[in-house]
Amino acid sequence: MSDLTYVYSKSALWTQDSVRIAGLNAFTAPAITATIGNKKTTWMDMAIPVDNGLEPMSCEFKTDADIDVLGLFGFMPGRTTRVQARRTYRDNNGGLHTFVDELEGLIGTITPDESGTDSKEGVGLSVTMNLSYYKLTVDGAEIYEIDPQNMIRSVNGTNVMQDEKDALLM
Repeated sequence: MSDLTYVYSKSALWTQDSVRIAGLNAFTAPAITATIGNKKTTWMDMAIPVDNGLEPMSCEFKTDADIDVLGLFGFMPGRTTRVQARRTYRDNNGGLHTFVDELEGLIGTITPDESGTDSKEGVGLSVTMNLSYYKLTVDGAEIYEIDPQNMIRSVNGTNVMQDEKDALLM
């Protein structure tokens, strides 16, 4: 077990066409949330939890009023957007660590900020992206890969669904 402490440093967001979203103000990686059901047979005194899969994932980011972001928006059937968020962290020994989030899905909402008289430097767009794919690597090592269409729920490089995927010949 490592005694390293990671402190967030910087981040950048890139589109699938290698265009950097210039005015990235904030990025929130997706929460990975299990859907837990309860199973209780007639003879059981209490229900036991069962894994029913994962909840839908989304990520959020906030940018300046960036035309690259506006160009990503679309409710066209079959159109997906792929982005890569790169985040850096410093550890308590001064080492630099890179977190890379690969995200694919549909842009669900783009909400412009209020255009008032105060805090003009922070006015931009808040974006919610509904995900169909997510992968997190830290310093080149895969931590998570969630790919529902290909029956992949990988943790630390191991697909926990591989035996079922093999059984279904997928």
